[in-house]
Order: sequence, then C-alpha cells, then structure tokens
Amino acid sequence: MIIDWQHHFAPKDIYEKHQGKSKTPVYQNGKVVAHAQPFMHQVEKHLEFMDTVGIDVAVVSTTTVTDLEDCKSISNAYAKLMNEYPTRFVGLALCVPTQGDSALRELDRAINELGLRGVVIRPQIEGTPLDSERLYPFYEMVAEFGVPIFVHVTRAPNGYEALEANYNLNVTLTREFDIANAVYRIILGGILAKFPDLKFAFAHMGGGISALKERMVSYLDVWGERVWTEMGGTPPFGKPFAENFNRYFDKIYFDMAGFEGGMNAVKCALTTISPSNLLFGTDFPHNFTNDFKAARNYIENIRKLDLSSESLEAMFGLNAAGLLGLKQ
Repeated sequence: MIIDWQHHFAPKDIYEKHQGKSKTPVYQNGKVVAHAQPFMHQVEKHLEFMDTVGIDVAVVSTTTVTDLEDCKSISNAYAKLMNEYPTRFVGLALCVPTQGDSALRELDRAINELGLRGVVIRPQIEGTPLDSERLYPFYEMVAEFGVPIFVHVTRAPNGYEALEANYNLNVTLTREFDIANAVYRIILGGILAKFPDLKFAFAHMGGGISALKERMVSYLDVWGERVWTEMGGTPPFGKPFAENFNRYFDKIYFDMAGFEGGMNAVKCALTTISPSNLLFGTDFPHNFTNDFKAARNYIENIRKLDLSSESLEAMFGLNAAGLLGLKQ
C-alpha cells in the first residue's frame, strides 16, 4: 500500500476565494507564498495523478486559510470526499487553535462527527510558536482524541528578517528553517515531555533537520542544562540531556515531500531518521504538477535504496496507516 501523506486539496469556493486565477502568484504580507494550482479542487485530476503514480490513498490537507468558517467548509468538503471515495482519500482537519474555544469545538466536530483522521496546523500559528502555553488546551484535546498532528508550513513565517530579499527565499529557505525550528521547540520547549501521547508528523523531512541534528546533540552534550538556563529557561527533561533529546526526536514522524523527489534529501534524512518514522508524500499539486510520472520515478528511486522490504513498506504506507488508524 502507498499512502501519500502530504497531498493538498481545497473545495472550489475556498480555492477561488484564497487562490484566485490558476498559475498566478498568491501574496501574503507582501511575499509570494504560492502559485495558484489549477488542479487543487479538481477531484478527477487528483485521482488521475494517484492512478498514474500508483498511490492507493491520499491524505488531504490544506493550511491556506485561518478563518473559522472556512475551516468548517474545508472539513465538510473532506468528509464528503471521504464518503464518495472511502478507499482513496483521508482528510485532516485544519485548526487554528489560537482562536480559542470555538476552534476547538470545530476540531471536535471534524474528528468525532465528520470522521476526519487527524489535524493539520502550521509551525507558527498566527505568529505563536508550537511550545506556547496558549496551545496547551489544543494539545490536551488532540492527545485525548488520539489522532496525529501534521505540521505543514507557515506560508509567510515571522521572525526571519535576515531572509528578506528581492528574490524569494520565503518559499525556498525560510519555511524550511521554520519547520526545523518547530521540531526543536516541541522537544526543547517541553511539549513532548508534558504531552507524551501526542503524535506529531512534520512536513518536508523536518525542513532538512537531519543536517542540523548532530550540532544540536553536540551542544546538549557539552552545555547540558545551560542550553536552557543561560537563556532563563528550565530543562523540561533530565540528564543525560542528549540521550533524552534523541529519545523524544525518535517519537516524531517526518514526511518525504517538498523536495520534488530529490533523493539527496531522502538520503540525508535517513542519516538521523529511522524508516519507521518516515512517511511517503508528494506535495501534489504544488509538486509534480507538470509531470505525474516523475512522482512514479520518485517511488522507484526510493525502492532502490539499500533498505529492507519491511522498511520500504513502512515508509510507503504502514507508518501512515498506523498513525491514521487505517486497516493494514
């Protein structure tokens, strides 16, 4: 079974409201954050892509909107899609938990009434980082529901002024730093220690976090609790700090989307991330829009890696099925 963990779909009314004319740039805070994709709301094109590539199930999500009514519309559309194609699509509820009780009530409806299988959020939620106490009620609810949290991208992240330029680093670099930053924050900020039952899955192989992880572990080894205390913080877990950091890191899942099938990124990810924590993904229709067969080539290249058949099947679908509670 092949499950596409990162696969984006939006109903036509939401697409037209927030994206506009196909192939045109979409702006936010003065930055180009996307180019409107003509296939976003066309179910037949999603099925054509999946059949061409050999994808059995697509896990659909979007982080395009923040308005609560739009979030409701998206959840309704996903529930409808799941009812019409019960073996092909699984929906994740978009939630903006900084919007308080109303957002949490809507998440409850999406999971427990509509049957969506998880929740998708951004690494920054209206500028709020993932280790903020403002998100504790959200984490408590999701832990109770037992569903995964997919952390996609912040379209125009705050706090990266050094990456402002008249060429678009926002999409190519800033978002990836933002994802990696969010991974570190849920560990070092104590979210995984405080809410041990949470199941996180981060986009884009953690924003390339494998190239940075060794540096973080080294500092934890050498500095120990000073990583926190010299900045006014308190360690959320005890000694040995590096070993415990690795223990929490190994609880996190990472999808394999966002690099347009680049195998160097996959090989780098495998230096620090176990196959049992990787989730195949395409980022369709933002990736592979013009060449469906390139996604099939991506699958073939992954199968050529020096990994056991058990590891490959885990990456392609079994890990995702376990997170989503799907029959295997």
